[in-house]
Amino acid sequence: MNIVYHNTANFFNATKYSRLNRETGALLHEEFALNCYVKLPLFFNDDSFAILKAEVLRIFEQHSRRRDFNMKHEQNTPRHLSTVSGVVVAEHSQLIPALYRDSQLIEFLCGIAGTPVHLVPDPFDRHVIHRLDKIGDVHGGHLDTYAFAFAIFIETPPEGTGGCLEFVPHSMEISDLDTPFAKRVGHNVGDCYFMKTNKSVHRVLPLLEEVKRTNLILTYADDETINIDISYSSQPLYG
Repeated sequence: MNIVYHNTANFFNATKYSRLNRETGALLHEEFALNCYVKLPLFFNDDSFAILKAEVLRIFEQHSRRRDFNMKHEQNTPRHLSTVSGVVVAEHSQLIPALYRDSQLIEFLCGIAGTPVHLVPDPFDRHVIHRLDKIGDVHGGHLDTYAFAFAIFIETPPEGTGGCLEFVPHSMEISDLDTPFAKRVGHNVGDCYFMKTNKSVHRVLPLLEEVKRTNLILTYADDETINIDISYSSQPLYG
């Protein structure tokens, strides 16, 4: 049964993020413009995050599919993970699509980005669940079709067990990964990040142990990508 929770207005951590609007988001724009990335620790209040976590894990356990392949579009970089598509999420959740469309969240992200932030036209890519949980699981180097990702960490691997995010700000070259230009970032449960994913090459490093790294990822477009109907990765990752 779906968790019914229509009102996402009070979902966010009011102590740490007193107001979510374009003006408060703009306070993070300089960092975002420099790094194509901002971390947003403890973005949700505890009770709301517990509801969201339960919803994500319920849907994942019932509807996930294992993916093991190399992405031809991205120089055959490897994909070893399990996913749930945005279409399946929408069929089995009211909460997650409501969060994706939340006007406060979108205004806040517009402020961070310094540009309009739009819902994406591809229903498979809108709000997806990814999990890495086997030794060697990896989401190899790539650029996204759409401009932005807002990632929510539902489960995270312990420090030293792999699964860090690696990215290169303002680089579209996979060869720049694993060089001095690259940044590596770890995250805790409840952390989020917002990233310019079509102009900053990125990957998730391989897991070194059997631990869980589970994300809910909300995908948004900018004015340049809003008219792309289908992501190149939709079918291989979510079809």
